Amino acid sequence: MSSGQRVVDHLRRRWQGRHVGPPAPEPVADPGDHELYRILNFALRAGALMLASGAGTAEVEATIVELTAACGLPGCEVDVTFTSLTVSYLRGEDVEPVTTMQVVRQRSVDFGRLSAVHRLREDLVARRLAPEEAFAALDAIVELPSRRKTVVVVGWAGMAAAFAVLLGGAALVGAVSLVSACLVYLAGRWLNRRGIPAYFGTALGSAIATGFALALVAAHVSARSNLVVAGGIMVLVPGYALVASVQDALTGFPISAGARGLEVLVTATGILTGVAVVLYLAASAGLEVRLGASISTSLGDLPFQVAAAGVASALYAVATSVPRRLVLGSAAAGALGWGVFLSLLRAGVSDIVATATAAIIIGLVGQLLAERLRTHPFLFLVPGVMPLVPGLTIYQGMLDLFYRNPAGSPTLLRALVIGLAIAAGVILGSMAMRPMHRRRRVPARP
Repeated sequence: MSSGQRVVDHLRRRWQGRHVGPPAPEPVADPGDHELYRILNFALRAGALMLASGAGTAEVEATIVELTAACGLPGCEVDVTFTSLTVSYLRGEDVEPVTTMQVVRQRSVDFGRLSAVHRLREDLVARRLAPEEAFAALDAIVELPSRRKTVVVVGWAGMAAAFAVLLGGAALVGAVSLVSACLVYLAGRWLNRRGIPAYFGTALGSAIATGFALALVAAHVSARSNLVVAGGIMVLVPGYALVASVQDALTGFPISAGARGLEVLVTATGILTGVAVVLYLAASAGLEVRLGASISTSLGDLPFQVAAAGVASALYAVATSVPRRLVLGSAAAGALGWGVFLSLLRAGVSDIVATATAAIIIGLVGQLLAERLRTHPFLFLVPGVMPLVPGLTIYQGMLDLFYRNPAGSPTLLRALVIGLAIAAGVILGSMAMRPMHRRRRVPARP
């Protein structure tokens, strides 16, 4: 087939809505059934690994299309949902297609593996790797050792302590949040290993965090017990899941967006259940504590809060297996985004506009760092936006519903709007940076 005919076929498929990427490369050869299945399963395994590691649905679909095309199977049809991936290779008009599927049953944010698959895709598409080498490289990525449990626990607990300080807590609040978050994470891990649904682990974790706050109240310790709860449950709040849900909705994947949104609702309900049970027991014992959370934005706190945001983002990166050499970039993205957010708030800008602006800046910086360091932008974008995610707003809305406060529903709606602002801002910032780098790569005409 001539190059002109391939372009014509590409335009016809695009007009029919079958393909939206660049014209597919010419197949190297017509593979037999065995080789065809190897290629399809290779692409599905890579896509499933990305989906399980935290990648967005749109990117997983694009990755599978690129990998199959690079291995000599152009024009594959791909369907990705929250739990399954399907790819079908159309061999001809009068020949049945070859279709295979893979299910993702477990997922955990692992940006180390996500970065490795991203580099594998780039190397294969750029012909720096042959298909056989790519198959072996994917096997090596699957076998990568997970980050040591001690490091992960320290990462999550340290992030919780940094968030408690970020919200205006003192050293004692940060220390108690550190211990609380350790127990919350270990309890959730213990239940997960025994096959107990995540809802019950979330409820138990939020109960542990609330119990620490009530212990401070019972001991008459002068500390902001509400921030102890806020810091302790940062391991649980579904802030990233909310942003991912909105991102899928914006990129045209309503089924995945709805599934992620339901996951957010279930997690938030689990948090409320744990808090409500402990509050009920405390009220029966005559203890009362107000568990709302607020952010201190005074001028004197600004440098300290920016530093705390950087530390929180860095520790989130450690907990999610971001490679060590890139953790500093994650910290810089988080500190920059939080500094922009607080500066705009002090200038009188609404929190939604300030959040969207900070997310755009993080998107620009994250995409720039990813291009320079040849890695996945999520390694900088997700830790960078973590201080901005409306996890505490979700928590506050659910708490208002528990207290039968009519402000609960508007608070949850506000959390959704903030999540939309973050996702839209990050996407806009990343897209704005990509054309600049494409122009730089185009060689100048003689």
